Amino acid sequence: MRLYPIAAALILSFPACAEWKVTENVNPEGPGKAIDVRGEDGRIIARFVYGEGQFKPYLHVFGETGEFLTNPGLDREGKPSGGYPHHRGIFIGWKIVSELGTDDLWHMTKGCKMEVAGLQKAVAADNQATIIADVLWRAGRATNGSDLLVREKRTLVISRPAPKRTQIDAAFALTPERDLRLAGDLQHSGVHFRASNEVYTRQKETSYLTEPEGVSKGDQLKWCRMLFPIGDRWYSALQLNAPANPVEEVSTRAYGRFGYFFKKSLKKGEPLELRYRFVIEQAEVPAEGENALQQRSRARIQAQSLYDQFTSKGKT
Repeated sequence: MRLYPIAAALILSFPACAEWKVTENVNPEGPGKAIDVRGEDGRIIARFVYGEGQFKPYLHVFGETGEFLTNPGLDREGKPSGGYPHHRGIFIGWKIVSELGTDDLWHMTKGCKMEVAGLQKAVAADNQATIIADVLWRAGRATNGSDLLVREKRTLVISRPAPKRTQIDAAFALTPERDLRLAGDLQHSGVHFRASNEVYTRQKETSYLTEPEGVSKGDQLKWCRMLFPIGDRWYSALQLNAPANPVEEVSTRAYGRFGYFFKKSLKKGEPLELRYRFVIEQAEVPAEGENALQQRSRARIQAQSLYDQFTSKGKT
């Protein structure tokens, strides 16, 4: 299989004077490489995982004491672990139909994979970090010597706009290398967040809010918020959907996976840009009765405010 070398000019930059730090290491929790993002106090905030032994790149998010909030899918020996191990952190995946047939770039079966061909940027600045990766989506078979389906430019901007709150602005620029269709179904395609496998064992404790309230299908879906437990703490994960995204449905699962889905046909060379914001933060312990209703009302007001901030910049 042909690999694309990283151009010499695209060198990782680790500014010594930045309050935040970005470092590339061997992944300490499994196979592959890891780009760690740490705050001014040295605490780990996020980790971009990719490379040998990983069939898709993804972003981990960490809690207030360095605990995993997201799912790695593999153990330290590189073996699948936990429920639905193909779900990993903040990730993208689709079932794709093309002249090569149907390729499952969600479960990554029959040789399908996404590989990082190069890193354009991995830098820290004051109170934020930016990672830009070139990702190749490969089919399980080839025609005319090529198995390439999509060239992706993934941009992740990680920041801490408030105490105990991590914000990830995630942009996915997809350029198909052949005529194809982003297909699949609601549960097996899209851009998703997958919580730690601990949540898989505590499914009765998770809950969701969506906007519009109670709506899971339509072209006006704005945001989705999951509340979930990790140890004795509670966290919320909010996914904000840019109005220009061609979203049709939102998937919510009690075991801690949720995200947006759509189908779309693309011509070779025709770019598609997707933009989301994820906001992950420590949350209140769930209340009961009337207090629970008030708590959900506060959470809904906050989520809508964050959505309004996200869309007010005009980058739709």
